[in-house]
Amino acid sequence: MTVKREVAESFEVPFNEISGFIEKVLTEKQRFYSYTKTIRSADDCFETVIKPIGWPFILSTKMNITFNKAENATEVVIQTISQKWVFNDSFNMYNGYINKFLESLRKYS
Repeated sequence: MTVKREVAESFEVPFNEISGFIEKVLTEKQRFYSYTKTIRSADDCFETVIKPIGWPFILSTKMNITFNKAENATEVVIQTISQKWVFNDSFNMYNGYINKFLESLRKYS
């Protein structure tokens, strides 16, 4: 069993510009974790792994970021997926990863 979280948010940024902002966020230094193994898997999708820094017993987490055109905006959907032997999110870390990413992305939009 895995723990999945997903949040969607619209940004008033053209579709062709949002990927550059997402790349900037993924290269920013974070205090407690880093984005590793980041790849752009399609024109509208990034995949990365969130790896905690300094906490060897906390497992890494996959994060998928997709974006698509909405009416006058671009919708960004962020999904975290835990490793298969994680059964709950007691400390709400997965929502925290998503919220921190969105907070950083809002700075650019």
